[in-house]
Amino acid sequence: MIINVIVAVCLFYFTVGLLPFTSQNPVEKYTLPFFIFLLGWIFFGISFKKYLNFRKRKLKHVAKSCLKADISALIAGLVVLFIFPELNYSKVAFISFSVLLFFVETILIAVYFGFHEAEVPTEFLPDSNTAHYEATLNKEDHFVTDEVKDFMTSYIIKHQGKELLNFLQEHAGLFLSSTLLINTIERFNIEKVSKTRYSTIINLHQVNDIREINMFFSTINERLPYGGAFVGCFEALQQRKKRILSGKNKLLRKIIYSRDFIIFRALPKLNLTRELYFWITAGKGRALSKAEVFGRAYFSGFEIANEIQIGGLSYFIARKTKEPLRIESAHYSFLLALERVGKGNELFKVYKIRTMYPYSSYLQGYLYQKNNLEEGGKFQHDFRITTLGRFLRRYWLDELPMLANLLKGNMKLVGVRPLSKQYFSLYSEELQQQRVRHKPGLLPPFYADMPKSLEEIQASEKKYLDACENQGLFFTDLHYLATILFNILFKKVRSK
Repeated sequence: MIINVIVAVCLFYFTVGLLPFTSQNPVEKYTLPFFIFLLGWIFFGISFKKYLNFRKRKLKHVAKSCLKADISALIAGLVVLFIFPELNYSKVAFISFSVLLFFVETILIAVYFGFHEAEVPTEFLPDSNTAHYEATLNKEDHFVTDEVKDFMTSYIIKHQGKELLNFLQEHAGLFLSSTLLINTIERFNIEKVSKTRYSTIINLHQVNDIREINMFFSTINERLPYGGAFVGCFEALQQRKKRILSGKNKLLRKIIYSRDFIIFRALPKLNLTRELYFWITAGKGRALSKAEVFGRAYFSGFEIANEIQIGGLSYFIARKTKEPLRIESAHYSFLLALERVGKGNELFKVYKIRTMYPYSSYLQGYLYQKNNLEEGGKFQHDFRITTLGRFLRRYWLDELPMLANLLKGNMKLVGVRPLSKQYFSLYSEELQQQRVRHKPGLLPPFYADMPKSLEEIQASEKKYLDACENQGLFFTDLHYLATILFNILFKKVRSK
């Protein structure tokens, strides 16, 4: 970013001095608007990740970030010039300078990557996707000395009290030599740990303060054997809300909570402000939901084995079951494209408005194990759904973007609902084969029959599909459409 600023300043004085665009003093006229524009240039650069470390990125990703940031800054500047023509600044000068700055940036990036690619590798690094470590716990495990035990005891009691101490003793093998107790947010401190030396790693620092959570979790995963345990803690959204709103001055507390919501919950989620937020806060104090933390743990190769709330924080024990995933499907966008099973067993994207917290898709197996399905085939106590999401689901507002699927032709108006691969696997093999012979629909037969269990849902869908194959698609869909509309309009049937 510093290099970018220096280059921009040098280019400005060079171009204005060499090609004056006004008979007046060009330096005096354009200096103030230039530095205002430069702030916008930096803002868009941060927002579109132009200033992230090049060594960790590919050339195409860097070029894409620069192009997005520079075009956004150019458009924003032109909008200002058109809205305020009385400023009397040359649009030609502005466009020329922006294009020139972009080309100089491109040359500098090309030079950097040219030298970077020319480096001769000095050592062989194994592919992290294929590297496997022996899944055995330390056979020479023993209890720590009394001195170490006393230190660990006093440290934990000071940190969170006896309740946490008892929990760790009972469930995490706290005083075993194969257990590592740390309090850090830096991945560097984890990387120094020898791989598979410890069978349990306990981190007492909140996940809310960790900048790159997935990389932090993945680094811990790589240091553990299969079956090894990671103990972490975080402040969930409800705990955070309770902490901020508790107190005498209710109005002041609500104002503080509103500020906290905007800065620590909204800004990290928006594409335009996310990187700026992390630049300012370094990721500390971020508002995180239980679904997001657990989802990130599953993404990083863990399964949640135990959880407890102690002193306003949520503690969890996660077991390593696999290597971390390398490709993320989670994002924070308001509009989602979800992978679903369609006709011919082909996967296609279903468009919906977000109703769940980020990383919730990785928790479907966990939720199925922990909770039974309620009426309508939904999960009981689904903590993945946001407050706004419950409202949107109740009135089907989250499904309005699925009209695009109707226009694209991979869905029809009435039909079995499109299912994820995880949910699809819960169906009987016979029904799976029958389902993939038909397009899924916007209005499922569920709203005609109102089944109350997964078995009844499958029976309802089979009844519909049998009717389509025996009585004809058009008249079956027409009959179901009339029944569904009647139930919605007059029986007040709603989604959950």
